Amino acid sequence: MGRKWMRRVFPLALLCVFVLATAAFCGVAVTTGAGYKQMVEELGKAYRESGEPLEEMYGGPIGQVLVQIKQGSGADVVISDRGALEAASQGLEFGRIEPLGDTVLVLAWRKGLSLESPKDLEKQEFARVAMPDPKAAIYGRAASAFLKSSGIGEKLGERLAVVSTVPQVFSYLASGEMDAGFVNRVMVLNGGQKLGGWLEIAEGYPPLRMVAAVVQGRETDAGVLSFLEFLKGEKGREILKRHGIW
Repeated sequence: MGRKWMRRVFPLALLCVFVLATAAFCGVAVTTGAGYKQMVEELGKAYRESGEPLEEMYGGPIGQVLVQIKQGSGADVVISDRGALEAASQGLEFGRIEPLGDTVLVLAWRKGLSLESPKDLEKQEFARVAMPDPKAAIYGRAASAFLKSSGIGEKLGERLAVVSTVPQVFSYLASGEMDAGFVNRVMVLNGGQKLGGWLEIAEGYPPLRMVAAVVQGRETDAGVLSFLEFLKGEKGREILKRHGIW
């Protein structure tokens, strides 16, 4: 009799421990694409320092991140460009979209070269030009649209190389392996000393509207609501602006 009772109670006790442990975490899980990993790390650090729990999740370009969420990664909030989320949603639905600010596409070049306008990419001295993958990365999508609308893409031809992410483009520019490339504002604000220069491209592609998108079903979670308020507050806005979103 005693052994039967123990066999029934022990699994129940484990279940209770699991439920209590789960209930104790009322935080938020936040993710983003590779190009904004550093910014989200800074947001996460500041948010945790305020006494609130937050888990960071990363997994490559934004298209890959969205696939992971759909497969059950557990992320609650995605910080990204709204257009990119809509284009690469993979059927993932969001219950709330919180605007964070606008940003722009940036054309940067390696040390030793000079560029006055994007048209200069047509010069043969820019033998290797890189862009992030337009199928998976926010700024790859923007760069592809700009190159098409400006006609520069046709002139570049085989000189244009597609890599996976914005950080990869920046790394190739900093090392001199690429002559020019398309990145985001945060990369040049934080690492511009490693480059020959850069310029912002304000048109020729869909506007880049950064948002915090809440996965459907999580929009009323206490941790999610608290994090969204943090993003709108003084500290959150300060970090976003420092990373080129205003």
